Parts: sequence; structure tokens; C-alpha cells
Amino acid sequence: MRTLGFLLVFSLVFGAAACGGDGDGDGGSDECVDLSQGDSFTIRMLDNEFIPSCFTASASQSLRLVNEDAALHSFTIRDTPIDVDIRGEETLDLDPVTGVVEPGTYELICRYHVPGMVGEITIVE
Repeated sequence: MRTLGFLLVFSLVFGAAACGGDGDGDGGSDECVDLSQGDSFTIRMLDNEFIPSCFTASASQSLRLVNEDAALHSFTIRDTPIDVDIRGEETLDLDPVTGVVEPGTYELICRYHVPGMVGEITIVE
């Protein structure tokens, strides 16, 4: 009976971790978050993932990229001119994309870690 209880708890914990979303709004793989309020927002790169990996942002916001991995990553918004490299364990601040990127939904990738390091960004005015 004790083993059954352990297996049940283990499967619940492992299953929740495997889903990616932990309910704290950090944008785990199964949830999109709205970051479009405020003057700026931050995207982290950790364990070859964007955090959050699915988000909405305003074209008028500035962006801070924080690469918490040792590896080089890119922040590339497909079908736009946004394509920047960020070296391992560095932070990069970017200007707003107003006038550079039209409102819409785009695929976000790291050119160095596709197909694993991908996401979705929705740009609003």
C-alpha cells in the first residue's frame, strides 16, 4: 500500500513537471502570458528554452534578454528583421520594435537550437 501511495504521488509530481506550466505565470510550455503592460519586459533563456516561451508584448516596450545558459543563443523572430545573438551568461537590452515589426503572431526561435528552442510571440500596438 505504501508503494502504491509513493507511485501515485510520484506520477502526479512528474506529470505536472512534464506539462511545463507551473501556474506561476513564467510561461511554461503550455501557457501563454500577457507581458504587454509596462514600459519593458524580460525574456530569460535557460536550459535551451525561452521563459516564457509564449507571450504577448507591445511594440512600444523595450526588451531585456537574459541568457542564463553558458551557450550562445539567438533571439530571432521569424519573418521579421529581429535577429540578435546573446552570449552565454549575458544580458542584452533592446529598443522597442515600433515601426520595425507589424502587430501579429510570430514564431520565436534560437537559430542555434532549433527545433528545440522555439516559442511564439504576439506583438500588439
